[in-house]
Parts: sequence; C-alpha cells; structure tokens
Amino acid sequence: MRDDNAHGGILPPNPLDDPENRRRIASLEREIEDFAREQKEVEAQAHELMARELAGEGPFAQEIHRLKQRKMVLITQAQANRARINQILWGTR
Repeated sequence: MRDDNAHGGILPPNPLDDPENRRRIASLEREIEDFAREQKEVEAQAHELMARELAGEGPFAQEIHRLKQRKMVLITQAQANRARINQILWGTR
C-alpha cells in the first residue's frame, strides 16, 4: 500500500507505529533518566570530597578520580542510548 505525501513522494513507515519500537524507546529513555540521576549523585559526591579536601581532610584524590571516571561512563552510556533511539526513529535498526 502506497502512502503518498503532498510532494508526490512515498512516505516511509513510521517507526513509532511498531509497538516493539515504542517499548524499546521507552526503555532506553528510562535508562537515560537513570544515568542522569546517578550522574548527579556521583558529581555531588565528588564535589563533597573536594570540599572536604579543601577543609584539610583527606586526601581523596583516588576516590574523586574514580567518581569523575564513573560520571564520564554514565555520560557515554546516555549518549549511546540516544544514538540507539535515533537509529530506531530513522529506521536503521
């Protein structure tokens, strides 16, 4: 069945018409929210340790470094999920 648009072309199928795609996108979006929530927690922990170091406690360099690495992993995971969502929406996955 053809679905012609106003410009005379054929419209591709809408990926959101597929319930499996909607489910996958919703799941990826929930993961992105979880990553963002954990990223904020990790960032707050790192800032707390840096403040404690300035106050004369510590050193906490290894723990601060570990937390900053975790933050970067979370950012990367969220970006990967956004790319997966885009692949679904563009019909390339």
